[in-house]
Amino acid sequence: MSNSSTKTVSTLVLFIVGLLLCNPFIANAFKINLQLTGDINFPGILKMNAGMDKKFDRLCFLGKDALGMIDLSFLETLAAHGIPEGDYQVAHAFPDERWPVRSFSPNGALRFSPLSELQSAVFKNLGKSGLAIHAKDFFPLAEKLTQNPKMILFFNDQLFDKLMKRWGTLRVSNWDMGRFQDFYKRNTQSIDQWKVRVERVPLDPVKSICEPLKVQRKPGAEPE
Repeated sequence: MSNSSTKTVSTLVLFIVGLLLCNPFIANAFKINLQLTGDINFPGILKMNAGMDKKFDRLCFLGKDALGMIDLSFLETLAAHGIPEGDYQVAHAFPDERWPVRSFSPNGALRFSPLSELQSAVFKNLGKSGLAIHAKDFFPLAEKLTQNPKMILFFNDQLFDKLMKRWGTLRVSNWDMGRFQDFYKRNTQSIDQWKVRVERVPLDPVKSICEPLKVQRKPGAEPE
């Protein structure tokens, strides 16, 4: 290869590297941010950035007033012992969970395992492997486990017990989970593409985002 060709290739490589470093869309792409407060009423929010203005904001985690499946003891643990801040990765269910599906599906759960040994030790002391977000029920997944309609509720509860035993669970509404899972599916080619960060944030900004959701319910309606 001639010197001129070598210089041309080198220039092109440097240009591409510079573009990757300077392009704000690429630099900020594929990030999941769990912002947790340590408050049991307003635990936090999840934000997701897939680049090129493809963002998912204001996914509120539900607090102690939520009906149905919620691990209040884990929220109390966060309130008492602090937020496990740090870098995480999207994770599959472990084989011993015997989860009905391998990938993140509607009415399923998305898991995050810590990357640092320090945070892994924190979760190990709790008997858990990381964090997981879930919605109100797992009925579509429970239907994969039984043909008996009377057993659906049993398997639905069993799936939550399995999830709660292995992971620190954070609850969202069914409606939010449907929107979030659709966004995740459309923008995910590999779970390894996501950079996940958990951080502690002040309560007031989260409360200002999530509290209005309560007043949008019809008068007399129960909280989800």
